[in-house]
Amino acid sequence: MGWGPGLYTAALIMPSSSPATSPDLSTTHWPRVLLLWFCGLVAAMQFAKISLAFVPLQLHYAVSAASMGWVLSTAGVVGLLFGVTMGLLAPGIGYRRLLLGGLWLGAALALAQAALLPLPLFWASRVLEGASHLALVVAAPTLMAASTGPGHRSVAMGLWSTFVGAAFAISGLLLPWVLAGAGLVAVFYGHAALLALAALAVHRMVPTDALPLAPLPGVSTLLARHVAIYTHWETALPGLCFFCYTFLGLALLTFVPSLTGTDRYWMVAVLPLTGVAGTFCAGWMAQYWMPPLRLVRWAYSALAVMALGLGGCLLAGWALAIPALMLMFTAGVCCGSSYALIPYLNATSAPQALANGAVAQMGNLGSTLGPPAFALALSLWGGAGLVALVLCSAGLGLCLALWGKRQHTRRSQGA
Repeated sequence: MGWGPGLYTAALIMPSSSPATSPDLSTTHWPRVLLLWFCGLVAAMQFAKISLAFVPLQLHYAVSAASMGWVLSTAGVVGLLFGVTMGLLAPGIGYRRLLLGGLWLGAALALAQAALLPLPLFWASRVLEGASHLALVVAAPTLMAASTGPGHRSVAMGLWSTFVGAAFAISGLLLPWVLAGAGLVAVFYGHAALLALAALAVHRMVPTDALPLAPLPGVSTLLARHVAIYTHWETALPGLCFFCYTFLGLALLTFVPSLTGTDRYWMVAVLPLTGVAGTFCAGWMAQYWMPPLRLVRWAYSALAVMALGLGGCLLAGWALAIPALMLMFTAGVCCGSSYALIPYLNATSAPQALANGAVAQMGNLGSTLGPPAFALALSLWGGAGLVALVLCSAGLGLCLALWGKRQHTRRSQGA
């Protein structure tokens, strides 16, 4: 059946069931869920391998940090521009087919990068790698939701939302050892092998796409559906809430350790793991404690409180390590609760893919705008500037969550 306007609208406004109070093990395929999470890990490593090998790459190509920064950010810019488009095309391509295409393309590009291509070609490979990354982060969570029973869906989304932090933590442990022992080439060969391994496992464990697939939309339809995604609150809200997290998430990991004095040496390693813990806990909280729409309100409220606590410690001259960790944990809960909104508000795969596309687009927008904004605030006002921007992000996230609550109440009354 095609995605006509009537079906599109109906799917977007279809009431989604509330999280089950007891797990339904018989409808959750945990090996497939873990495999799809692994696909997210290798997708995030498309960023981590450049970020953590930044200096060796800069030395190899003899370019400025700014030039290498463009190489790092190019894949994210692709997601910013085409995140929603990929979500719109996914039902016509097929989610399994899209996932496999992203994995094999990523493996081929990593293999080419192992040749340490001339810089223009290396940069071009990053453009294509952005397309590979986008295919993975749209298809994998949609397939994960389809592989999970109602009693575990929020848990699975909480697990999924840890993929970036987990990938950076794992890469941070392994990459220095790989670089020291085998050099840059081994980093790219290793990543290609992981992508190929994931693709082979997907071939074996993920069912073939159901036929017939939705027809691919034309250009005019793509533009109309872009508008529809952001004018239907169910598909827009997860991405908008996620923007509030990504605006501050990477910035906190980058700048908070420098505020913690001698603790910064261990904070660099512990801070991202604390964020991952908060993100994963959000999935459990959304499944067994409170609905994701309520959790996201509490998460952003708690984030504001933690920011004020960090600001108070700054003013008093107290140690910042513990309040910084609490702030990062709460930010992780904001991240996980935003992801949990996707299956909670959207009952079927097609609108879930659209919501995942919006999350990819808004996430890239936040991570593009956030670090420069925090760097400017720190240069002008020091730690107080960082606290002020976290408060602004938390306030915006809370306002969006309250708006979502109002829309959800109206939909429930209408149903």
